[in-house]
Amino acid sequence: MFLGLDIIIWIILVVYFAGMLLMGWWSKKSAGSQEGYLLGNRQFGIWMMIMHAFGAGTNPGDAAGVVTKTTATGASGIWVSWMWLFGTPFYWLIAPVIRRMRCLTMADFFEERFGKASSVLYIFVASTGMAICLASVMLATVRTVQGMMGKPGDPWFFGILLVTTITFMVYGYWGGIVAAVRTDMVQGIMIIVLSILAVPAAFKLEEVAGFGGMLETLRSTDPSLLSLFDPKSFQLSSVILLCISAPLTALALPHLVSVCGAGKTEWEGRMGFTCGNMLKRICTLGWSVLGLAWLAYLIKSGSPINPETAFGDSIRALLSPPLQGLMLACVMAAAMSSGDAFQVTVAGLFSQNIYKTFINPKAEDKQLLGVTKITGLIIVMVSLVIAILMRKSMVKAILDYFNILGLVGISVAMGMVWRRMNTTGMFACTLSAISIFVVCRYALDLPRNFTVGLPLLAGILGGIVGSLATPPPEKEKSDAFYRKICTPIGQEHKLGLSLDEAVPESERLCTAAGLFILKPSRQTWGGFLFFLTASFACVLLMVVLLKV
Repeated sequence: MFLGLDIIIWIILVVYFAGMLLMGWWSKKSAGSQEGYLLGNRQFGIWMMIMHAFGAGTNPGDAAGVVTKTTATGASGIWVSWMWLFGTPFYWLIAPVIRRMRCLTMADFFEERFGKASSVLYIFVASTGMAICLASVMLATVRTVQGMMGKPGDPWFFGILLVTTITFMVYGYWGGIVAAVRTDMVQGIMIIVLSILAVPAAFKLEEVAGFGGMLETLRSTDPSLLSLFDPKSFQLSSVILLCISAPLTALALPHLVSVCGAGKTEWEGRMGFTCGNMLKRICTLGWSVLGLAWLAYLIKSGSPINPETAFGDSIRALLSPPLQGLMLACVMAAAMSSGDAFQVTVAGLFSQNIYKTFINPKAEDKQLLGVTKITGLIIVMVSLVIAILMRKSMVKAILDYFNILGLVGISVAMGMVWRRMNTTGMFACTLSAISIFVVCRYALDLPRNFTVGLPLLAGILGGIVGSLATPPPEKEKSDAFYRKICTPIGQEHKLGLSLDEAVPESERLCTAAGLFILKPSRQTWGGFLFFLTASFACVLLMVVLLKV
């Protein structure tokens, strides 16, 4: 034993952290330019892109959050993570468009489509929110690890926080998105291990008595524990609205360009973004089952039910020291795979769209790279301070940020499919949606249905009214944008043609009222239907399991 933990746990953690730092050092050569640092020179294959999307979108709050909510309310707790489930098929549609933008950052899209002022608004919302989001990831990691170790108290809090943060900050600084993708490959596999490791051990407990015993205990205690929908937290209507907002949130994520655009072609981006996120939905099944098994154990053993510590308590009770060490490494891996992606992409917003655009337009590539690296360190340090300040209380603004980001995504979606959308429409859409959200959420404290549905409606109406009340965007600029997002990777010769030549009428599905929607290809329809079916299959599988 060392500092109250088995020595094997320390060995596993030391080896893991050393391996991550070596991965970052190894990636330095491949991240020697601005494009290499932000997008890895767009050279990643399908498997690496899948793990990058999976790792960047998964953090300790996902597993711990699902287990916590499931222990508190039963099977409906799965929607803590599954609120994104039916947004996943739309990722298949989003990914190739993002790749065809040929941008380095999402702020590039706003500048090109709506102008510099719109880019600044996006950077302000995205960078502020992502700093808070990264702080919440750090905080969730520390609290989860403390619970797994059974080590409360400030010394352990600061020790875990600093070691985890410094590690991903250093290898992110060295290797940029290259290091992020390579470590996501390792960490993604470890997170999958996390999702299944403790479940068999839980079923072996005498109090749980296997899957059937778990269901019988929960059913006899309260049948609603085995219901997928909870009238208080996750009504069917609320889940539907959250699923509608999911692809809009994805459209505004700062790291969307890397998870869709770092692949060799749009196929790698499409497969990586969609499959990586679908993999997370499948892992969520494991987290939910672990929460149900732990709840059954607590009920049967007569132990007090404390949802907030459920994840850590279950890991300590179910796993041997070596497996506890592996699980701790998995949890820290989840944090660092999100942290490095946030660090690199948010830094890119400042260097590419603030420094280069407003401060030093003649900056050379090496200068931009240096600004990106330094800014990334500053972003992490700001998030570290925020995490320390928030350690006594978790404000609801952390989760609300994702709702706000979804409202920014409305203007992205409208800008992609409606040619009439202009700068005024973008500002009217974004500001009206956010304002209505703040009023519904904070001033009126309305139910979830209203705080999701009303801002979405306000954003769409604001975009339409703002655009129609002001002059349309310049035709030449608009044509250039649509010509680019409609030109597949590898067919760049079309970029020199007119819009009508590059995208003839025969390829357009709808152009009424200023819309610009292409006819979907067989690949587009086939993939969308496949992942939509897979999403329904996940729900059906969970329903069947709960009815066994």
